[in-house]
Amino acid sequence: VSYFELQRVLKYRRFPRAIGVMEGLDQRVSEDPWVGQWQAIAYQRWGRHLIGEKQVDKARIYLRKAVKTDPHNRALWAEVERDFRRLEEIY
Repeated sequence: VSYFELQRVLKYRRFPRAIGVMEGLDQRVSEDPWVGQWQAIAYQRWGRHLIGEKQVDKARIYLRKAVKTDPHNRALWAEVERDFRRLEEIY
């Protein structure tokens, strides 16, 4: 499992697989700051996808996991905030 595989599964919108890849990496190399960052990105993208699928409660869970996983990433916070606003507007 590698960052290359992660990029591939994100490109093809295989978000559950991306999350599995990152959670596996986190267990093996949790001290690598990139792991947490990419794990948070995978959670956020899956949350955004779930909004489109009208799975509101599940989307909220993954969006919260994203910011909890990488709490100091301002760009991520902005994306998640945008996703939560979209949830409020739609639902």
